[in-house]
Amino acid sequence: MPRFDTQKVCLVTGGASGLGRATTINLAKYGNTVVIGDLNEEAGRETVAEIKAAGGSAHFQLLDVTDRKSVEAFVGEVVDRFGRLDCAVNNAGVEGERHNVADYPDDEWQRVIDINLTGVFTCMKHELKVMSAQGSGSIVNVGSTGSLRGIGLMSAYVSSKHALVGLTKSAALEYAARHVRINVLCPGGFHTPMSDRLYKGDFSGILAGTPMGRIAPAEEIAQVIVWLCSDEASFVTGAAYQVDGGRMAGPVLPG
Repeated sequence: MPRFDTQKVCLVTGGASGLGRATTINLAKYGNTVVIGDLNEEAGRETVAEIKAAGGSAHFQLLDVTDRKSVEAFVGEVVDRFGRLDCAVNNAGVEGERHNVADYPDDEWQRVIDINLTGVFTCMKHELKVMSAQGSGSIVNVGSTGSLRGIGLMSAYVSSKHALVGLTKSAALEYAARHVRINVLCPGGFHTPMSDRLYKGDFSGILAGTPMGRIAPAEEIAQVIVWLCSDEASFVTGAAYQVDGGRMAGPVLPG
């Protein structure tokens, strides 16, 4: 079980659905205050209501990670309301359209990069200013097994997720001495609305390539994020954590 020595103030981008929603619920379950940033106000407020009904502390704020002013206002509101920022989970992302590289539309490429990479960079800029000044904090960026391998027809997504690893490792080196930890999670083979869109409900290919032979619920992946935010992970920074049932270890051996 993750250990939190004190109640943390945590923000989660894209926290209204999928892995982000599971993360907010789990962070709140351990007594932390969670602020959800998302464009989906209805789903965000529903998540807040669920957390509060269970006795937790949660708030919602509209957030567009591609809008620098929106990001600045979001992080500023968290600090104005609570006086600090202890954990940030940069989860907002999109899978993008599927095309060969030569046919990939320029505007769609830019959209994916703006959300998945530049959006995380912008969030980190403002999160790190706060955490560096207070001398503590933990940031978890949400990558993918696509951070570590190629995926045909998804060059924009894969490029953005590969870049998150480099961004995370570079920032971790810069801020380690200021007691700010920065890691990236690389999950694969789990259920979210995004994975349902990608695979259209047919997970047979994923199952065939997963040594553990199952698809994980989002809540199971969220537990690793919660651990990385917790005081138990105090010596972990600059790491790319694979949580994928063994997919990246190599091909499944026959029978």
